[in-house]
Parts: sequence; structure tokens; C-alpha cells
Amino acid sequence: MSILVVCSCKAVYSQKKPVCPKCGSPKKERGTRYQVVIREGGRGTRKHTRFANTLAEAKEAEQRIRNQLSNNINPRAARKGITVGEIFRRYIMLAQHPNADEYKTSWKKDEQRWRDYLAASFDNRRLDAICRQDILDFLTALEKRQSRVGKPLAPATRRHALHLMQRLYNWAREQNIYTGYNPTAKVAVTVINDVGRVLQPVEIQAFLTGLASLGAEGRPLVDRMCALGLLFALLTGRRLGEICTLRRDKANQEDEEATFWDEKNNKWLTVPISPESLAIIQQADMIGLKDADLVFHREEGKGIYNQMEYRWEKLRDTIGLSGFRIHDFRHTFATWTKRKIGLLASMGLTGHTTITNARRYEHTDDDVLRRGVAAVAERAGLRNGAQDDKQTS
Repeated sequence: MSILVVCSCKAVYSQKKPVCPKCGSPKKERGTRYQVVIREGGRGTRKHTRFANTLAEAKEAEQRIRNQLSNNINPRAARKGITVGEIFRRYIMLAQHPNADEYKTSWKKDEQRWRDYLAASFDNRRLDAICRQDILDFLTALEKRQSRVGKPLAPATRRHALHLMQRLYNWAREQNIYTGYNPTAKVAVTVINDVGRVLQPVEIQAFLTGLASLGAEGRPLVDRMCALGLLFALLTGRRLGEICTLRRDKANQEDEEATFWDEKNNKWLTVPISPESLAIIQQADMIGLKDADLVFHREEGKGIYNQMEYRWEKLRDTIGLSGFRIHDFRHTFATWTKRKIGLLASMGLTGHTTITNARRYEHTDDDVLRRGVAAVAERAGLRNGAQDDKQTS
């Protein structure tokens, strides 16, 4: 039996017995208490004990302990206050299971964020021992940290870490593991995504001239591959990581399409690419290693992620594109394709899943906006087409 009777004489006995075997007092006599004893397994395994004043309270305590054990939670730790680390380990186990409600295809990123940013500060901290100021201090400390390449952590990185903490608290409440105060409820990290630039027509020639110099015949293989990769970034709108991990067997010359690993949504994305993009892949095959798996690679057959960033940072200052990021080629691609085929159709090329995200990558020139407001005046009969052309020329 998991629930025992504790007599006023301190004797402990089974509920099956009508009276105390030591003093003969009945079970319902004043001063009688109940002891809950539950083992994790069979005889000899660790047991968990609780005391209650009534049989109803004892049954409630028994059910609570059994629920905690079924959820792989140590009842002793829960009694003292369950830690964030215990909640994370239970949550991430379910996040990996395809049949669980918590299943996420990006669970590895949550695991990485926990390991890199959260574990050191919160692994052994009790959920009820963390206050709002602790969360704010943690975010401030993250702001001062540097990434693996020596750069300050991006605001989006800090926001991802905060969101994981918020998810853990919310999940613990949903599972009735924790019912206390949530210190992450009113904390937010502001991320400004409207910082992209679009390559202007007057800048294109300087860009192409710079690439021709970087990828000239006789230059090292890594330089020529970087030049091809940069032009490929403009023509396809793919992210740097997606370009540098593009495999040769994922480029379909016959159907004029390529399959990239969408690093944001953790899935394969097949999109049509132009004949000019296919020509870049063919040129990379011609000058590259015959046994390399990647389209764009260096002498050892490895990727050129860091090499592309380094060479572009040096090249852009010499061609008048200071501050223009490789990711801005994606902004340029999204803007140009949207003007030609519309926003929804362009989302099929960029891989954006929401209109809100897609709009961040579309930049409308001032002259386009002026033509829009001028069209209203023209439709109202207050302006003719010639006047409009003269004003916008």
C-alpha cells in the first residue's frame, strides 16, 4: 500500500487493519495522520514520502508524486523547487519526438542556444527563485558577449535566448509542473530588421567590375570561387550559408532548378534558377576540384563561408559599396523580383513563409512612390501623363 496510517502513538500500519496493532486505537481517532510512501521501482529503489492530515490529502499527494515520476521529474527536487535545467531536459526530449505536441524541427537550435547561452546562468536555478531582474541582467550580459567570430551577439540571438526561457516557463505551467511567477512575461528584446539595402543601377557596373578583378584567371581558386558565389548570391537571393552548402548533386541543369537547405526553416527548398545562375555553377565545376561535393569550395574541397565574407568586406570598400552586406543581395533580389512578379510570387523564390517577413526584404524607391501618388491625381483629372513624366524624370 502506498498510503499508511500513522497512529497518535507513532505506530505506522496498513489501512487494512481496523485498529492500531500497538495501542488498539481505531483509525479515525483524533490525532491519526497518513503517510504516503511511493518507490520509483521495486523493493530497494529510492522512495518518496509525504505526510497528510486527512485521507483525501494523502491521495492527492500520492497522485502528485506519481505524475512527477511519470514526467521524469524528481519529486524531491520539485518539493524544494524544480530547476530550469530539469524543465529544459524534459521539454527537449519531447521536442525531438515526432508524435509529441511539443515536436519542433528546430529542436537542435534550441539545444544549441541552451548550451551556449542559458545553461551557465540557469541550469541549477529554481524556477521560483528567478526574478525579472535576473532575466534583464542576463540579457545585458549577453549584449556584452562576442560570437565565435569575434563580433557582438546580434539582437536576434538574444531574442532567441529569451524566447526559449519564455517557452520553458509557459510549458512548465501547461504541464502543471510549475504554477508560480513567470519573470519572463513582460520582457522583450527589440530587433530592427529594416536595415537592408538594395543595389542601385549606378552601382551594378562597379560591382561587376570588382567581381571580374577578384575572379580573374590566374587568381587563387578560393578567390575565383568567391567571385562566382557573390554573383550567384545576387542572381538567386539565397543566404550565404545556403550558397556555401549547395551540393553539386542538388543542381538540376535539365529542369533549371536547385535545391538548397533552408537554414531558417530547417527544410529543403527547391526553386527555379536562371540560365545565368546555371552558367555560374557550370563554371565552378570547370575550375573546381572534380571530387568536391560542394559547388563553391576552396583548394581542400571545404566551404568558403568565412572566405566569402572576408573578401567581400575588402572588395566593397574599393568599389564604393561600403557597408553593403552579402545579405543585402537577398534584399536586392526580393525587391527586383517583387516588382516584376508581385509579392506573393516572389515569396516562392525567397522561401519566406509570411508576408510580414517578405515585406522586410522589399524596398521601394522614392520615384516609384511618387509615380503612385501621381497616378491618383491623374485619375482625378488634375494631372496629365506628360506632366507626370516630366516631374518624375
